[in-house]
Amino acid sequence: MPPLQRMYDVCVVGSGAGGGMAAYMLTKAGAEVVVLEAGQPWDNAKDSAMLEWPYDSPRRGAATPTRPFGEFDACIGGWEIPGEPYTRAAGTEFSWWRARMVGGRTNHWGRISLRFGPYDFKRKSRDGLGDDWPIAYDDVAPYYDEVDRLIGVFGSRENLPNEPNGIFLPPPRPRCHELLVKRAADQLHVTCIPARLSILTRPLNGRPACHYCGQCNRGCRVNANFTSTN
Repeated sequence: MPPLQRMYDVCVVGSGAGGGMAAYMLTKAGAEVVVLEAGQPWDNAKDSAMLEWPYDSPRRGAATPTRPFGEFDACIGGWEIPGEPYTRAAGTEFSWWRARMVGGRTNHWGRISLRFGPYDFKRKSRDGLGDDWPIAYDDVAPYYDEVDRLIGVFGSRENLPNEPNGIFLPPPRPRCHELLVKRAADQLHVTCIPARLSILTRPLNGRPACHYCGQCNRGCRVNANFTSTN
């Protein structure tokens, strides 16, 4: 690779949840940023197999060495990556999924977007285990709010003691089986609330709402679910 002639203020290594967000915030603040990514390019709109059928593939969607969860899955990587620097003792296992693509593991997660609550920051004070954080929930709440406004998280305001409310988009209407689960949970006095997922139920920041095709794991061609690339 020839030397770059352009000068940058910041070099960010990795384009996943941490690196992608760091690059976004730095460029928003006016910095010239270059992002280094070990994996290959990925564009949800072009590369997603969201609407393909198994018979569209010679492998019928079966797993490949770089896509262990199926050929149509929107994550390129694996549990064992060639050249991985991590070692382990003989007879032991260490399973850590590594993505090798633009956007990293934000292409592959379930979009569950829960906040740490007040209790989570004060575990030692509450149960004597571990250590308390040097900060409290109220210190990070404004940043949680900012992320909600940026990426879009649906949910419901429930005022639960350790599941803080967010800046929520409306949740999808419940399906029949979910209503049955809710009814049974209410009879057992078990709290049952809508999931909190970073999937758009309304258009936000230039991204359209979900149309409920149910293929989130394949990558969303309309970018209704959050990845660091959108």
